Amino acid sequence: MSPPFIVFGLPRSRTAWLSRFLSYGEWHCGHEELRHARTLDDVRSWLAQPCTGTAETAAAPWWRLARHLRPDLRVVVVRRDVTDATDSLMRLGLFADRPAVERLMHRLDRKLEQISRRIPDALSVRFEDLERDEACAAVFGHCLGLPHDPDWWRYWSPVNVQCDMRAIVRYCHAFAPQLDKLARVAKHQTLALMSRAASNELDGLTFQAEPFDRWLADAERLFDAHLVAVGEAPGDWRNKNIPLLQALDDIGAMQIMTARSNGRLFGYLMSIVSPSLESPDTRQAQHFTFYADPTFRGLGLRLQRAAIEALRQRGVDEVFLRAGTRGDGPRMAPLYRRLGGEDFGQLFRIGLTEV
Repeated sequence: MSPPFIVFGLPRSRTAWLSRFLSYGEWHCGHEELRHARTLDDVRSWLAQPCTGTAETAAAPWWRLARHLRPDLRVVVVRRDVTDATDSLMRLGLFADRPAVERLMHRLDRKLEQISRRIPDALSVRFEDLERDEACAAVFGHCLGLPHDPDWWRYWSPVNVQCDMRAIVRYCHAFAPQLDKLARVAKHQTLALMSRAASNELDGLTFQAEPFDRWLADAERLFDAHLVAVGEAPGDWRNKNIPLLQALDDIGAMQIMTARSNGRLFGYLMSIVSPSLESPDTRQAQHFTFYADPTFRGLGLRLQRAAIEALRQRGVDEVFLRAGTRGDGPRMAPLYRRLGGEDFGQLFRIGLTEV
């Protein structure tokens, strides 16, 4: 299967024209396809299609993530003078704040330069060179892996292809919350890729029950990774019922087991501890929030065992373990069986305030 390709460029850099020029034979090149994605799974699925490419003007900040999803991704960078591109964009009459537009264009241009320098096999071309057959032939061959078709270039060369920029802006405004969430997820995943020097074999790993406030102060990095894993946006942990969680910890109704190496947090497991409604002589616990850094194999199982043993030392008689429906929840049942857990029925939910 031929690998997909992405053409990165500034707005007003002939990306719409390239999407037509590179739609040849079985190949289809989209334009601004990223705006239709809502999750990284959408991006992954799109890149899995055969004979697929796209020309994008807002995707440059996520080039690392794109190459992570498809290491064989072919990349073209179109560079245009930032002032010229800004002038062309402003002439459309869609934006009033030119300084803000210029700042955005300069940020995007820096990312384009970064792509050109950091991806060894990326092809970089100048905007003005796309008027020449030689430059277009290089782009054609790089993206499609096919011999250049001079007749195809002569057909498209005089054609002025313009996208409906007003419709694109209107669409992006309408779906701003969804696109913002995807951008935050992509940023988090990109930062995680950049810092994934964490070894699969961490030395000096320790497990301990910690006070809620200490855990909360150190866990933001893992919170964001956890939220992304279950389909939420980084930063949404601030919307959780933190005062209630703190109150439960204050009265001794919570256990937070953590995994650290050299002080750095790599996993956590929250358990709520309470008397049993079945018997006044029984104490029970239920595991709730659970996350283990996936770069460390086996951490989740070790964290679960450490938490269960600590609960045993606290005098807890029984532990309930929930396999949820998000993230790795459906895969938790085999882990619980390894811990000695028995099937205790199913958990159902009825949302009384949902339409």
